[in-house]
Amino acid sequence: MNPKRLFSLLLVVSLWAFALDEIQAQTKKTVVRLNYSGSIYATTSVVGVEKGFFDQAGLIVNASPESSGQVALQALIGGSTDFAVGANVRPIQALARDLPIKVIALSTWGFAGYVLVPVKDTTTQKIEDLKGKTLAVQVGSGTHTVWLRYLRHKGIPESDFKIKNIETEQIPAAFEAGGIDGSIAWDPYATLITEKGLGRAILTPKEIAEPINVTYPFFVMTTEETIKKKPEMVQKFVNAWARTLDYIHKNKAEVAEVMQAFFAREGTKLSKETVKKLLNGTNYDHVKVTMADIDDTMESAKIQFEQKKLKKLPDLKQHVDNSFAEKAEKAMKATKAKR
Repeated sequence: MNPKRLFSLLLVVSLWAFALDEIQAQTKKTVVRLNYSGSIYATTSVVGVEKGFFDQAGLIVNASPESSGQVALQALIGGSTDFAVGANVRPIQALARDLPIKVIALSTWGFAGYVLVPVKDTTTQKIEDLKGKTLAVQVGSGTHTVWLRYLRHKGIPESDFKIKNIETEQIPAAFEAGGIDGSIAWDPYATLITEKGLGRAILTPKEIAEPINVTYPFFVMTTEETIKKKPEMVQKFVNAWARTLDYIHKNKAEVAEVMQAFFAREGTKLSKETVKKLLNGTNYDHVKVTMADIDDTMESAKIQFEQKKLKKLPDLKQHVDNSFAEKAEKAMKATKAKR
């Protein structure tokens, strides 16, 4: 045979074998479904996928952003996803209905909600100035519950305001339409409102959260059945999650580029500097759920229980399984020690 033809044949065979090995390697990976709230709180989910941390753990993750953590939780309860990410009140809402949910890791913490008024309103300076006016808020959300806690701290009943239940991603449009006097909205939608010149903030996340000691954790949830039947898969997932958090914590500039592209895909155009600002308002420094996270969640749960939005008040501490996060932390420390 002609040497050149032989070389070409060997090259084709080698490439085919390499491709076959890649296909076989991929087919050995476990397919995992993840649903998460598509806001700044989506960062861990998005970065974990795009930076390959799940892939390196032997997982193929089909990740879907949702309009809220409630939708993500519904997917988990309905069996159409394996993991869900949502605000602190979401697991409480499921547990109050006796649904077998477990919190297995932290996604992020840090409150990102604002009280906003239309930019044409030049007189409103404090929350008391909005009494009797129409405020848009996503009722039942974690941000809404923190707002209720803040009102209680100030000694103001929510009935002093006219509440209009609007999904947060629709609040910028409500500002444009002019049918509201203000809103309680989280990022990136709050920042989008101010950047477009539609509104201005009269209360920042820090001004709302600090007086009432809000940490506002976002949790990673799964079902008891998943833990029982697929503990190895859960461990791989949390291992990747821990590595993702560590990467975000140390690489905010690079993460800002990833999240800027994510928001653009979701129809929200933000500058890189704005995304950096959003990231600096949330924290990614631990994967284990702490007592501070649990205590803050229970304070919000008490509000919802008193308002009869919960049938009962479950003890979140009894439904947190930190074993996977603890193993993930040990694995990361061992890897770093070898370097």
